Order: sequence, then structure tokens, then C-alpha cells
Amino acid sequence: MSVNLNEYFNLGLDSTNNPIEEAGQINVFRTPVDTSSVNLNRITFKVPKSGLLTADSMLNLQFVLQDTTATDSQYTLNLINGAIGAIKRTRILLDNKVLVDLQRPGLPEIVKLYSRNTQIELAERDYKLMGNQFRTTVDEEGLEILKTSDTRYYTNKLAVNSLDRNIILQPASSKVYGIPIKHLGADFLEAASLPVFLLGEREMIIEIEFFSDCREYIVTPDKTGGSDVAANTVKVVVENCELVTTHIILPNNVEQNELAAMRRQPVQYPLLDTYLIKGTVNTSPGGTGAANNVNYRINFQNREVHNLLLCPTDIVPSSNSVLANQKSVSLGKEVLQMKINGQNLFDRPITNQANIYQLTTYSENGRALKLPIGACRVDPLTLANMSQSTQEFYLDYRGGCHYVKVDFSNGNNGVFGSGTLMRQAAVIEQTYTSATVANPNQKATRDMNFYPTISKLLSIGANQIAISF
Repeated sequence: MSVNLNEYFNLGLDSTNNPIEEAGQINVFRTPVDTSSVNLNRITFKVPKSGLLTADSMLNLQFVLQDTTATDSQYTLNLINGAIGAIKRTRILLDNKVLVDLQRPGLPEIVKLYSRNTQIELAERDYKLMGNQFRTTVDEEGLEILKTSDTRYYTNKLAVNSLDRNIILQPASSKVYGIPIKHLGADFLEAASLPVFLLGEREMIIEIEFFSDCREYIVTPDKTGGSDVAANTVKVVVENCELVTTHIILPNNVEQNELAAMRRQPVQYPLLDTYLIKGTVNTSPGGTGAANNVNYRINFQNREVHNLLLCPTDIVPSSNSVLANQKSVSLGKEVLQMKINGQNLFDRPITNQANIYQLTTYSENGRALKLPIGACRVDPLTLANMSQSTQEFYLDYRGGCHYVKVDFSNGNNGVFGSGTLMRQAAVIEQTYTSATVANPNQKATRDMNFYPTISKLLSIGANQIAISF
């Protein structure tokens, strides 16, 4: 752009206490769902084209019981990513050009949330918005277990003070949650707000699709009741969804200058984009302790890749977990190698499970994944150390946070030029040695989800919007 818009991120007044028309102010727009789009759990919003769209914008939604006669509830959002888990797919379109198309955004977001924040920070802050409340502690045996008191996860629905906990009720009393859109695939807004005032007559559309099976994101904390969650127990009230966007409003002369500059030359907006590639993995070759080799070829040609996340998930969701189906399942002892541009990424295959865990730390700029070892993996070491534990809530999350994220950055700054340009298909070689354990079942066929993050360029011109790689 022709001016430094960072000057307008000071809210209300600038350093010289000039009036707000010289600094920029924040406006909040509440946009109801487009009722004509409410179909098959899919909704759309038209984003107001005012000023700069910020990362504080969010989707408001409410979960309610399908059974309208029920007066009580034993159901709550999963603890690991809360309301985000209900989102099946997010699409963001500019002038009918696809800017974001991300399926199951809750999975890659877990890695970001629990790397950039501590469990305490998330349990005390984000649960107020999204209902995620995963918090562990160490018991008298030295085992990490779920800290039920700090997670607001109750074991008896009649317990004292249970009313302030995240239970799903009828519409009149059920809590409304807010999901920042930066957690739904629009995390590029954290780097720079989007100048939506440049769109003119063109539209920015946000399309949200929800899971129809609530077992993807709902759990039952009332273990004394003994009942599981049925697929149709809870639903999102799609008609009541609301988009709340925050915009930095620029002085009129600044907007006019930028519009004139755009007519001369398109505005360039580089960003990082994440999307899903799906496969399957079978870890049951026929006998306990047998190794199973799986190879994948992923077509990244002519894409600049910054990182790649691997997440095995259950094909059929189960409610018997505090994570619901918002988990990446440990499949046993793991060996990993990758071929990038025809060359091995590692000088030898990685066999040390701690080193595999460390890969995720590298991809998050040195920030470790702040989840217990028993959640991150189930292998002979963790089984030996923790087999004596019968703590119910530990078994509910054991091996459910096995995220492997590989960094392809080269140390340079910026979006373009800081990743690895893929000139041929990437090859991922894995070997799993599964164990006979029930939590989780390691000998089963699962979805394998690959989330690459790539460089993308948004170009906004007077007559055309273009998206290139």
C-alpha cells in the first residue's frame, strides 16, 4: 500500500492525542447468518466491507439438546478445542475466488493453541470463548492425570456448583460460544489485517459447515450415568449463528488515496494457507509387536511449503473420550523418514520417539507442545511407566494428542522465500509397531490427515482479484 497502515492500529487516539479521525477507530459489526444459505448444516456470511478486517473477528454459535423435552444434560464440549471441534469445513471467498478452504480446522489449531500457550492460560482464558479446558496435573504416583477441578469437568451432574460448567442445555439457557476466525483458517489476519474496503462491489463470503454427528465434538462427563453420546444428541442452532467482525476504520482521505493507488497497481497481500489432504493408515498387520510400513506420495509440486502436520483420526467417532474425535491418535512406536525433492530429509530415519515429538517444537519456532507425554504417544516406554494407572480420565486422553509437525522453513523472513519449494512429490515413509491397548486402540484402520501450510499471494486490483502460489 502507499501509506504505512501500521499508524492506524493505535485505537482511538495517537501519541499526540489528535482526534480519532486522524488515527483510526474500531467498529464492530454484527452480521446475522444468511438464512437462505441454511441447509445441511452449512451457513454463509457476507463480511462488511469497511476499513481493515482484524483477527479479533469471531463466529458466535450455540449448542442445544436435540431432545426438546429434556430438562437436564450430561453433555459438554470436548476439552481439547471446545467449540472449534464442531466445524467440519471453513471456506473464505473473495469475489468467488477461494482464499481459504480448510477441513477439520480444529486439528491443526490444537497444535497452535497448546504450543503458543500453556494449559493454564487456555483453561483460564479461552474456555470463556470456546469451551476448551484441557488441564492436567500430577497425582501422588507421579502420573499426569486430568485435573477435573480446574477443567470444570464434573463427575456428577448433581455436584455442587455444577451450573457454571459447560453443560449443553435448552436454547433459553444454553451458553453462546465465540470462535475467533483466526482459529478457522484465517490466521493470516494475525500478521496483517485485511483491507476489505478495497473490495468495492465485490463480496467477501465466509462459509461454515458443521458436523452433523455431534460425537465429533461432544462428550459426556457424567461417568456415573454410564451412557455414551448418541450421534444426534446435540446440534448447532444454525439460524442463530452470528458473525461479529471488528474493523479498523481509516480516515476518508487515506481510503481514497489507497483506492487511487489500487487503480494504478494491484495491492499484494502474501499469506500462509493451510489445507487438508486425506489418506488412510492400517496398523493391524497381524500380530502384536509386528511392524507395519506405510508410504504416502503427496503432490506439492510448485508449492512453497512451510510445514506439514500429520494427524491420524478415528473414522467412526466415539464419545468415550474427553477429546471426542478432536484427537490425533498414537499408533504405537514410530519410525519416520521423508523424501523432499528426491532427497532424504533426515540423514537417517528417526526412531527416537522424543525426537519425533521435538519435530513439532521446531515447526512452532521453538515452542514445545504443552501436553503430557501420555497424551502425545503410547509406546513401550509410556506403557511401562503408566500401566499401573487406572485413573479414568487419564485413559480417556491417553495417546490422543500425537501430533507430528515437520518444519520446512529455511530461516529467512517473510512469506515467500522462507519455505521449501517442492519440485516433485513428497514421499512420507512411516513404520508403526502397535501394542495391544484399548486406550487408544492402536490396531485399527484410521484416517490419516495431512495439513500442509503453503505460501499464497492475494492480489486485489481495480477490476480483478487473483490468488496465486
